[in-house]
Amino acid sequence: MNNAQASTKDRFHFLDGLRAIASILVLIHHSLSSGITKYLHSINFSRLGDFIYFFTQSGVALFFVLSGVVLLRPYMRNQREFKALEYFYRRIKRIYPPYFVALIFGYLVIVLIKSGPHTYYSDIWKWSDTSLIAFLKQSIIVNFNSQYYNLAWWSLQIEVVFYILVPAFVFVFSFNKNYNIARISLVLLTTMIVSYSLQLFLSNNYPQFYSNNSVSLNVYRFIDYPICFILGIYLAKFDFDNYVGSAFSILGLILIFGSKTYVPLINSGYGFLYAGIIIFAFKSVKIRSFLDTPIMIWLGERSYSLFLIHFSVFYLVDYCCSLFIPDRNIYYGFFTRSIGIVLAFFCAILLFNFIERKQARGLITDKIFWPWNIKKLNNHIKE
Repeated sequence: MNNAQASTKDRFHFLDGLRAIASILVLIHHSLSSGITKYLHSINFSRLGDFIYFFTQSGVALFFVLSGVVLLRPYMRNQREFKALEYFYRRIKRIYPPYFVALIFGYLVIVLIKSGPHTYYSDIWKWSDTSLIAFLKQSIIVNFNSQYYNLAWWSLQIEVVFYILVPAFVFVFSFNKNYNIARISLVLLTTMIVSYSLQLFLSNNYPQFYSNNSVSLNVYRFIDYPICFILGIYLAKFDFDNYVGSAFSILGLILIFGSKTYVPLINSGYGFLYAGIIIFAFKSVKIRSFLDTPIMIWLGERSYSLFLIHFSVFYLVDYCCSLFIPDRNIYYGFFTRSIGIVLAFFCAILLFNFIERKQARGLITDKIFWPWNIKKLNNHIKE
């Protein structure tokens, strides 16, 4: 068996199915959730609107939990020796080439919008800096001023912060060799207390960096999500039973409902909920049989490309439609969303096929360009 075959065998393909679900949630959040939420608020269904908005946004939390599971499992279970330089090289090689191509595309879209005819849509780009310095700043991914050519990238920098901290996590969790639910609970509780304490401190004293009352999507948002990454690490290290999965899911739902009092609870809530679902997936053949269907694997393996490119495509389509449709009416909504979603998938396919798949390991649908050839997908997976 060669290295590529071994890598494919070691990959949990049902986790790609969960990536597919996360990417669909994010896509819906960025294309439909705001409009649906506004409409539901206007007819006094605000709670349903808020639920839809935050539920679709929770795809980010699912991505973060999966990152801990997938990235650290070989190291947490001594299946691979952790070598820091090799680890960082592999992360950069995996993450950066697709990002840089998406960055160039996103930059060109903003340049086009700013240089083209003025419309009601182009007003939102008055602040956007297309200078060389601004481009170089965004090329390092980590962003402190919340300015992006593609708004979806705010969560990528949170992921990058986690990647930087991985050596410390590997070192610290290497001492925690035995499964001990009491110790695990203490670590999770401490993580939540520290996270919420930092949120309150920064929000009250340094709102220019972080605020609970406004959306400032910069790198400081990392303090909203540490529980997601810690849960992912524990799932990478230990095999939990369904009782723990149930406990995580119930706690997650409690925190989600409790977020009405303190909104950032919702990120931890969805972290626990998705951790519970991942535990169930490892234990249940029925859940895995759905998540590792060919189409789910196909989409999951392209989820990073879809994440990187979709918002820039939406910007381009929204602007082009604004040139012909004089207002944000029902026709504008129909054409921008129908064309935007289809074009976002097509651009993601191109980015994956020509850039991302060359850097990824363990793929099984990398040679399948279109998603609808189910028979070919099935035959390819069975090989």
